[in-house]
Amino acid sequence: MTALAAVPLPNTTVTVRTARSEDCDTILRMIRALAQYQGIGNRVTAKVETLRRDGFGPQPRFEAIIAESHGRPVGLAMFQMNYSIWEASCSLQITDLFVDEVARGTGVGFRLVLDVAAIARERECAGLQLNMVHANPSRTSLDRMGFVHQDDLLHYTLDAKGLDRLLETAQ
Repeated sequence: MTALAAVPLPNTTVTVRTARSEDCDTILRMIRALAQYQGIGNRVTAKVETLRRDGFGPQPRFEAIIAESHGRPVGLAMFQMNYSIWEASCSLQITDLFVDEVARGTGVGFRLVLDVAAIARERECAGLQLNMVHANPSRTSLDRMGFVHQDDLLHYTLDAKGLDRLLETAQ
């Protein structure tokens, strides 16, 4: 039995579409709900105008797809291109994956991942990456989909204040 055998079939009552500029209010609502779900709601500083500029301006910094059920948004996947210099290849990285509470467990998250995977294949990417916080109970779903947790990699970040401090020390 393969790992994918345990994954639910995609919800057929859900449609997935490319996000548009006018979706930025919905995107921000879902980003906030995801952060709240993960217990880090206070970290969200994004604004609708910034999302509109960065996702739908002349040089988009992210892409997004939205899952809808009966015309109502119920899920979001935000992603961007990632380049591996070791492998000399691109992959897509899902930076945010969210499903509204009413739609959890129905295959919406799987459908979003599947659609991003199809985009990655269409763009001839070597793979698909996704980061998730330890506390997220959906981590087991990633295992069932065939994602492999990389124990040898640690995720580090430098926030805006840390970036300022680093640059100040170099002066």
